[in-house]
Amino acid sequence: MKSYRILFVPFLALFLAFQANAQNNGNETDYQTVQITNKAGTTIYAEDKTDIIGSPLLKESFENGRILFESGKASEILPINYDSYKNQVLFIKDEKIMVLNTNGVKGFMFETPADFQNSDKVQEVFSYQIRETELGFDELTPVQVLYNQGTGLKLLAVHRTNLMRSNSKDPFTGKKTKRYINSEEFFIQKHNGDIEELRRLRAKDIIRKYDRSDRKAMNNFMKENDLDSRSEKDLVKLMTFIDNTMGADS
Repeated sequence: MKSYRILFVPFLALFLAFQANAQNNGNETDYQTVQITNKAGTTIYAEDKTDIIGSPLLKESFENGRILFESGKASEILPINYDSYKNQVLFIKDEKIMVLNTNGVKGFMFETPADFQNSDKVQEVFSYQIRETELGFDELTPVQVLYNQGTGLKLLAVHRTNLMRSNSKDPFTGKKTKRYINSEEFFIQKHNGDIEELRRLRAKDIIRKYDRSDRKAMNNFMKENDLDSRSEKDLVKLMTFIDNTMGADS
């Protein structure tokens, strides 16, 4: 009788666990399967103790692009993405997600969207060759180049992600929450090479970086051409105007 009770208790516990799980089917608790190795070959279910909000990835899904090399060559078209928390360029090759080795790499770019001419989208080129000391990061970081016609004038964006870890558990699920906080910082590099941070990516914030004597002409250009201060494509037109009218003197 004693040996029967030893066998019965584990099976009773397992039965009660399944009953409890069946009663809680309405809950939104997530479970992950954890394989353990024992003589019975049992699979147990462990509650995932962490919720994650947000994502460190630049794109919601991998998009086609090319890796750009210092030799002037580019890779074949590959699905790529950028993890701005780990500062890693990711690409898919042979159905595997791989981390790019940046030796000899000058940047990467996403393919120009099909509706480029009819949208506010700007071709997405990321460069490792912008002076990192000016932008305040400690390691080699790709910088999005929103405008660059080779004159020295550039419009730049830096994508950053911070991870906020919760110290408290949800009283009902027992979970802790990790939250990815994404942010963008925008900069203008003038013809003389000086890099200045913009408060926001707006026309007025770009215009404020120039002397009062030049601001009137820029504002008039925006009004006469009915340009949107928030449109990246229209901001490129403003940058082109600055390039053509001010040149190396700006």
